[in-house]
Amino acid sequence: MDVFDKAFGWRDLKIAQATGFYPYFKAISDSDATEVTIEGRRVLMVGSNNYLGLTRHPKVIAAAHQAIDKYGTSCSGSRLLNGTLELHQELERRFARFLKKDAALCVTTGFTTNLAVLSGLLGRGDVVFTDRQNHASLVDGVRLSYAEEKRFRHNDMAQLEKLLRETSDRNGKLIVTDGVFSMEGDLADMKEITRLAKQYNARVAVDDAHGLGVLGAHGRGTAEHFDVEDGVDLVLGTFSKSFASLGGVCAGPQEVIDWIRHKSRPFIFQAAMTPSAAAACIAALEVIEEEPERRARLWEITEKMQRGFKSMGFDTGVSVTPVVPLVIGEQWRAWKFWRALFDAGVYCNPVIPPAVPANQCLMRTSYMATHTDAQLDRVLDIVEQTGKKLEVIPQIRPHTTVTVKVASPGQNQFLASAVRAEETPKSLWSNGNVRDERPLHKRLSDVVERVTWQAINTDPDELAKVAALPGKLWRQRGQLPSLLMEKGVGLVMRQHAEPAEPEDRA
Repeated sequence: MDVFDKAFGWRDLKIAQATGFYPYFKAISDSDATEVTIEGRRVLMVGSNNYLGLTRHPKVIAAAHQAIDKYGTSCSGSRLLNGTLELHQELERRFARFLKKDAALCVTTGFTTNLAVLSGLLGRGDVVFTDRQNHASLVDGVRLSYAEEKRFRHNDMAQLEKLLRETSDRNGKLIVTDGVFSMEGDLADMKEITRLAKQYNARVAVDDAHGLGVLGAHGRGTAEHFDVEDGVDLVLGTFSKSFASLGGVCAGPQEVIDWIRHKSRPFIFQAAMTPSAAAACIAALEVIEEEPERRARLWEITEKMQRGFKSMGFDTGVSVTPVVPLVIGEQWRAWKFWRALFDAGVYCNPVIPPAVPANQCLMRTSYMATHTDAQLDRVLDIVEQTGKKLEVIPQIRPHTTVTVKVASPGQNQFLASAVRAEETPKSLWSNGNVRDERPLHKRLSDVVERVTWQAINTDPDELAKVAALPGKLWRQRGQLPSLLMEKGVGLVMRQHAEPAEPEDRA
């Protein structure tokens, strides 16, 4: 066995590239944030996490230039030894004050912030309670620690309470969750999480990568939005989204920050944030504090896009944030949809398993405060035309007006359950709840395309098993009645069983 065999035998990449549907690693040759140039084509960018549009803000750009002039391009060392700049210390002081915590620690990337905090803080005898849809960086941070992990279904507070109740107070307990879940755009139920943490003597850590700068009256994130900042012990975040830079932060009690600073391997052995990244982040924080109108504009845009997509008949799931998913269905249809949007001049992100269930692939769209109404109207028009062409939405709009609920300042009730209960139309041909009444030739066309897609993505060994199946069935024909009875009983039992849990999120 050669360790490289898995790579040499990997067919998926070649197939996706050969069919023209490969959507990843698209190189951007030019960008003004809301529009970018890819493969020589100017397209509207609705796939970025640059929520406040600060990557092109003059103050942020000037600060990065000044830092390079003063310090050069790199610190060339770890924070522990020779890599700490006065800029890093200033950045940490600013974020501690902004997040209303004793102290803050800044790390080179958002991903390694979560690795550093969780692996440095958790140890044997500790129990960590994690939402099943947490970001991959939280998943890996827990795996890197020696703590026992107990996972609860997404936003299932009853199951979280059950797990907390069953855990002895002799164990250290930490509840870890995303604030904003990056694929669906919904929020953690922070009011209930903090209540349960207090009741069962647990601490709370929130990764607010997509919430900082966006949620709350002052942009302090999910905890501010729900008015539970005192109940959240550690706030984690990234600078690569609203803060127009690269890096991450953890804010909390001084003693805890000092422990992580001196005990966490991912922090100690990693080179420091570049001077330009630290300076840009400080400038972005100042803009966020000085220009609250950016957040107000972002929430206007969020309502506009949510309302527009829902009125067309798209399923936007449980999103209440500027992350607005469009549920498309099976992977082959999602990739066709992505390609059609790209060809028409709109760039967004296709999300496929294991990040979402196999029949719930989606287009993840996200918006910036700097998008113009003309740009947004163009996006809505292109998405609607594509949806009708690929028959993901009805040819005639099912709604003229719709009510949307978003997590704008003042709307601080937990909204996911309310939105989930609304009668939102599903993607027409990917969902068993909607009867497929299209002409027979269109249904047959879909069947052929689906089977073809599955065939070209099936391993040769699996195809060989399929080819051998008729002979095997013929030899076992005498056992078929009892086999069918057994499978029927199994099917009935599964229908009454608890739904299967989704895989870890990317």
